[in-house]
Amino acid sequence: MLNIRKSNKTDHEFLVLIDLKNDGYTLLDVVDMTEQNKEEHSKKIEGYLTDSDKGAFIIEDSASDKPIAMIMYSIANRDSVYPWKTIYNELDRNLFQIDGRFIEIFQLWVHPSYRRLGLATKLKLKLEEEAQNHKVNLIYTHTEEINNHVIELNKKIGYQEVRRGPIWDEVIRVSLIKQLSYAER
Repeated sequence: MLNIRKSNKTDHEFLVLIDLKNDGYTLLDVVDMTEQNKEEHSKKIEGYLTDSDKGAFIIEDSASDKPIAMIMYSIANRDSVYPWKTIYNELDRNLFQIDGRFIEIFQLWVHPSYRRLGLATKLKLKLEEEAQNHKVNLIYTHTEEINNHVIELNKKIGYQEVRRGPIWDEVIRVSLIKQLSYAER
């Protein structure tokens, strides 16, 4: 049986491990992290367990009592100035609610043995409930242009493409949003 739940502090090691996993399409040169970089990364992921504007949901297989899928997100603001490259200011301001807040999907992962069973969809729908709880009307995500399966999955559940191009490197990524009707604009 599969169970979906909000993450907690005992999930920290799992979330760190999955975030460091090179499970995407573009293979990057993996450089060993220094102890300081590992500690900084661990603290960053800890924020998804402790910060009220961040969170994660996990799907567990109760038969093995192991996590098999997860989604991490943060409540961001389109109008904020970020210390890293974003494309938010390239998106039409009218897409966002008055206060500029939206949910950004930070990481979505499903164990290879459980892919194409609808778990990513379940996690994204759970995230829509979370958006409603936070009175947020827009969810943002992006994926690599060559990741056609994920692009189609997003479109199937109501996401629309709003941008195509590089973000922080030369890889072409597709930015998608889903506007939610129940939050105030």
